Amino acid sequence: MKINSYNFRLMLIFSYIIIISIIFVFSTFLNNVLLGLFIALALSFIFVYKISINSRNELDKIAYTLNKMAKKLEDKINEIEIKNQHLVAILESMVEGIIVVDKTSHIVSVNPTVENIFNISKKNLEGKIFLEVIRNNDISDIISAVLKKGEFTSCELTLMWPVQKIFQINASPVFEKGIVSGCLLVIHDMTEIRKLETMRRDFVANVSHELKTPLTSIKGFLETLLEGALDDKENNRRFLIIMQNHTERLNKLVDDLLSLSHLESKEMLLRKKLFNLYQQVVKVITNCGTQLKKRDMEIRNELPINLSVNADKDKIEGVMTNLIDNAIKFNKEKGAIRIYSQDQNDNIKIIIEDTGVGIPEKDIPRIFERFYRVDKARSTELGGTGLGLSIVKHIVELHGGEVGVESVEGLGSKFWFTLPKQ
Repeated sequence: MKINSYNFRLMLIFSYIIIISIIFVFSTFLNNVLLGLFIALALSFIFVYKISINSRNELDKIAYTLNKMAKKLEDKINEIEIKNQHLVAILESMVEGIIVVDKTSHIVSVNPTVENIFNISKKNLEGKIFLEVIRNNDISDIISAVLKKGEFTSCELTLMWPVQKIFQINASPVFEKGIVSGCLLVIHDMTEIRKLETMRRDFVANVSHELKTPLTSIKGFLETLLEGALDDKENNRRFLIIMQNHTERLNKLVDDLLSLSHLESKEMLLRKKLFNLYQQVVKVITNCGTQLKKRDMEIRNELPINLSVNADKDKIEGVMTNLIDNAIKFNKEKGAIRIYSQDQNDNIKIIIEDTGVGIPEKDIPRIFERFYRVDKARSTELGGTGLGLSIVKHIVELHGGEVGVESVEGLGSKFWFTLPKQ
């Protein structure tokens, strides 16, 4: 059967149109990847149509060649589409922010992390001049330098606007035919890392200070005794008692450090069991009886008599001991302490309320940090290590609960923690 010459001419003309379109698409692809892929994807549907071969003459070869070329182009476009999908998936899953700008500093593309960092939607970023939407001269200067010099730049910036964070900025030039056509910014949020580094430095400094103070005192009294005070019957015993107190403080500090380290490692196994929390609080109050009597304080255990929780009994006893001990130490003479609970659906909230000195508002966010003290002199005088509340926080969180404080300076504090009912 012979192929209709008129139909073949139409098919041939149509094929030439496709070829010209493909050339246009690939030239566009080089300048605008997303637009090029979109057009190429649309054309890939056209390539599904094949020229029918109805004769066995020389036109068969042309038809076969065009069909083969259409298949190759369709496969190539599918391959590009898949690669583009992979690239989009990679960019969207990156924790680093990615910004691409052209040579005029207009934003070409951003990933979702950039939206989260600067709290600006993608539609309000793309197509806009960088400095119009992200008003930061430091980053804008980096982009300008890269576009001008065509060299990689890396630096760390502390931004105050539009967000207060610390960023590691890596900026690379984008080349097209050897000419700088844009800039790729990779933004690493270093805020938490720097915060942890600061906490580590503070921790080392605080531990050194806490160890040095009693050691210096012990060393001084030892030297005094060795220089002849051993024969001083009036003072030698007093010196030994002071040394013993400092030794006990050192021992408590080391014990607290080991406990905190164990808790933070998440290796501690909780021995959970159902027990009566009311009875446990009665036991803690009894153990604190001497302190309460000495300061003439009233303490009320208003927990329900039948209140039971499923938790590590020893660890929760440590939490209650620490919070009640603090309520006594930082209370007023003849003050009062109240212990009660609130039901919160799946949790039970335990509150230890005192009529003490309270906590300044500026100190509340840091009160559960290691070695943080509101009144350092008083805390040290009362024998505190500065680790108690941090230990409380870790124990409660290991149980799946939360811990917090409400306080007004001069009026007292409410320390609370929650425990799951089951």
